[in-house]
Parts: sequence; C-alpha cells; structure tokens
Amino acid sequence: MPASTIHRPVIRSFKPPFAANAAAWVRSGGHAVLWETPSKGLLILPKPDPKDLHDLALWSLMDLGKDTWDEPKTGMFRGLATAKVPRDCAEIVKNRTIRDAVHEGPTRRMRLDCLECGACCQDNEVLLEEVDPARFLDAGRPELLKKPYTRRRKDGRIVLTLRKDKRCHHLGRDNKCAVYTMRPNACREFPAGSECCLWARFEELDAVDGDRWD
Repeated sequence: MPASTIHRPVIRSFKPPFAANAAAWVRSGGHAVLWETPSKGLLILPKPDPKDLHDLALWSLMDLGKDTWDEPKTGMFRGLATAKVPRDCAEIVKNRTIRDAVHEGPTRRMRLDCLECGACCQDNEVLLEEVDPARFLDAGRPELLKKPYTRRRKDGRIVLTLRKDKRCHHLGRDNKCAVYTMRPNACREFPAGSECCLWARFEELDAVDGDRWD
C-alpha cells in the first residue's frame, strides 16, 4: 500500500452534563466517550457501515471486541451509534483520549506509509477465511497452506504462522508483502489509521499516533 493521507476521528472524554457537547463532537466527525463512572462509559460514534470494511467507527468497536451497537431513535444521540465500553476495556479507551488530547479538532489528518511500517504484520494472528485457501490454490501456490507458512488451530481454523522474530513469513525486510496479490482477506481489510493500526504501531515501533512519519 503506498503512502496515503488518512482523516481519522479524534476521541474525547465527556461527563454526563456535557452529553450535548459529545453529540456535537461526533456529528463533526469525532468519536466520544461519556463517562458515568471511571469504569462505566458509553462510546458514541457515527453510525458504522457494516458494508464498508474500512469504516473506522466499525473498527473502533471491533478493537474492543464488539460487533454490535445501538442506534437511538430519539434524543440527542439520534442518528448516531452508541455502545457500552466493556469494563475490561475502560483503560484502553481512556488511553485513546489521552493520546488524542493534543488534537484540537474532531478529526486528525495523518500521513501513513505502510512500507515504512509493517507493524500490523508483526506478532499478529491472521485467520484465513474460506476464500483464502482457494485464492492460494488459484495462484498456483498450494505450499502456502502447509508449514512453515500456516498451521491449523485446535478449533480447526487455519492461521498464518510467524517466524521466530514474530514477523509474518511473507513480510520482507523492505516491508513488502511477498504474497500481496493473493493476501488473505484479513490483510486486505485492515484499515490504515484504525485503532488496531495505531496500537500495532505503538506496540511494535513505539510510534505514538504514527508521529514517526508526520
């Protein structure tokens, strides 16, 4: 993936008396969390589009292990999406707001270059979907479904394996993917600038909010 400019949402914390401000922030493009208590929060987002696999609101939820949300029909959050923050994810969400406190507006313009990164291809489990093995076979690469490239988990799912240094077998030192044209759906759908992307950059490269390449 070449370098691209991403406009990602900035997340802010609000207390219940400022719920209207939270709604306005989201309607302007940001994300918000309304804290009823230090560990009980409500995430407020633009309504995700399940058909858009690069929807950053959708990925913000998935990063918390959630795939459902509420859509209020009345009140100040009408037309938006809300989801309770899992209690075991409260610190994760708080850290997002701390990270974003330096940004004034509801969106943040970022330049991201995957070839200068490769963080999402390190120490990550990639599950193959039904179409992925067929894609390997159609490309004449049946060996990609065997060791050392894949393994079968106890639940029967096939996953890509990692080298001893925790990098994907297909990730070159130049951060180019050796099987890019036939890469699994999980890799195709992973969006730059998502919370998962930013976390991978922090974990693998110590890059806060991608600032190594701003």
